[in-house]
Amino acid sequence: LISMRKLFGIERNVFFMGLVSFFNDFSNEMIISVFPAFFSSVLKSGAASLGFIEGLADGLSNITKIFSGRLSDRLQRRKSLALMGYILSVATRPFYLVAASAAHVLGIRVVDRIGKGVREAPRDALLSLSSANASMGRSCGFHRAMDSMGAILGPLVAFLILTLFPGAFDAVFMTAFFVGLLALFSFVFIKEINAVQRRGEKIRLRLKAQTKEFRRFLVIIFILSLANLPIALLLLRTGDLGLEPNFIPLFYLFFNVSYTLLSFVAGRMADKVGDRPVILGGYLLIGLGYLFMIYDHTLAALAVGFVIIGAGGAFTDGIQRSFAARLTDASERGSAYGLLNAAIGAGVLFAGIVGGLLWQYFGATTALSLSLGLILAALIAFGLVDGRHAR
Repeated sequence: LISMRKLFGIERNVFFMGLVSFFNDFSNEMIISVFPAFFSSVLKSGAASLGFIEGLADGLSNITKIFSGRLSDRLQRRKSLALMGYILSVATRPFYLVAASAAHVLGIRVVDRIGKGVREAPRDALLSLSSANASMGRSCGFHRAMDSMGAILGPLVAFLILTLFPGAFDAVFMTAFFVGLLALFSFVFIKEINAVQRRGEKIRLRLKAQTKEFRRFLVIIFILSLANLPIALLLLRTGDLGLEPNFIPLFYLFFNVSYTLLSFVAGRMADKVGDRPVILGGYLLIGLGYLFMIYDHTLAALAVGFVIIGAGGAFTDGIQRSFAARLTDASERGSAYGLLNAAIGAGVLFAGIVGGLLWQYFGATTALSLSLGLILAALIAFGLVDGRHAR
């Protein structure tokens, strides 16, 4: 499956897929970082609306990946499906200019996240097929690092725009659109790779086609996703402490800097010591970050909390995908990622809706405490997953 030259020591496809994610996340995270201020000052909405929108949009996104992953396995056209998804997402960004209510943003976010759902399982499958098994963790870590480097620049640019031009959300949205176009251009350099599956052979999306360990892994990831509150919702904590709206993107910046610095390290560590210990440590860090937000109501503690949660994300997001790759066959990789993302999607759907309601009506401490309890319960179960039979 691997027969392409490398760039900077990274497989060519992996490098350019990283570049695509860099520009796309630069674009997307500019928008996410201003959502708390945009919702409160322009749309006059609160945590319940924000949590509902983000939970529903991300949930539908991940559930869509079931079908895109299966389709990519059957057609062996992963690049085309991924490109279609990126086009759909980038095309939504100018519509924020005319959004005047939470309902308008809901429609935009649903379409944007469905685009993510269309692209992500085929992209992840293409990424894994472009990597040697021995360097799977490194490739996933590099891709995540590029993704989050864009996520660092996005909030930083949004902060600069809102500082120089207070309330200029339209300028943020249009800048995000033009950066997104660069992600589409980067696709020119990515090559399609077919798995060993015979063309025309049907792939049945059934759990029994996967290993017992993979099925257990899906259940645990679902529970952990229930605890993973949307980052836009966590950013509302800044408003609780009286922070000016233009400074909110900086706290998202703290999260993304930590994520970026540790993503590649996490991938290398997973290749050396195994995926499971790295994932366990990552979720423990997320739980620790929640503790900082619960028990210390200062801006300094909040900043530390976002840094720790970013570190936890670095040790979980990409590594979960590499672990799934080691537990499944190459010919079913797209379907496997579809199932993984469906489990994540179902979890974040409830996390956003329930978390937003708890946050608005019972306070941030209640929402964060429930999430912390779910993390601890799922990590105990995760200790029972046996990765020795990974293929």
